[in-house]
Amino acid sequence: MTDLLIKGGPVLVIILGLSAVSLAFALERFSHVRRANKDNQALMGLIASTLEKEGAEAARQAAASFGGPVAAVLEGGLEAWISGNKTLQQAMEEKEQAEFTRLEEHLDIIALTADLAPLLGLLGTVTGMIDTFSVFSSHGMQQPMLLAGGISEALITTAAGLMVAIVNLAVYHYLTKQIDKLALQSETCGIELQDLLQERRIQSVPTPAQAAQN
Repeated sequence: MTDLLIKGGPVLVIILGLSAVSLAFALERFSHVRRANKDNQALMGLIASTLEKEGAEAARQAAASFGGPVAAVLEGGLEAWISGNKTLQQAMEEKEQAEFTRLEEHLDIIALTADLAPLLGLLGTVTGMIDTFSVFSSHGMQQPMLLAGGISEALITTAAGLMVAIVNLAVYHYLTKQIDKLALQSETCGIELQDLLQERRIQSVPTPAQAAQN
């Protein structure tokens, strides 16, 4: 490994350092996204049954204890519906923006690494070829082994840059796909919650016959 670092030169060290930072953020994002993935159909069942049996405040507490960004969005909607400070839709949109902005943190670093790594590999290629031609201009072809250092640097940094870029690009697209799936689930559950609350509101309004009896 030490021999490889020496052959790759300073550009390879930069590429490896960048990949290490990106790997740390990728593992951290994987952990957050994994914890955010919940059984949201079970969540909706819990909210619906709690809302029917115990009321809106108990349903809000159930959503809060369930955990995850979708539950947080529904909790925000229920809280707004109970307090009446803002519309249900507005409250859920604000909560959704906050929750998913938090989920997307540091994804830009992974994307930046995917963009920078091949450029750094190209830089290493250029510096390696410069070294090769410098040796060639000084010694000609009399000592071909002296040319190997520059050629090795060029090839190693190119390969390293491409490998880091491929891995980071795959990780970035996987994480964004998972977050998009969660956002879609959040929207679907939000619509279901609105339907549940609308149905509850209709049931609480007395019919004309009931009003006449009262």
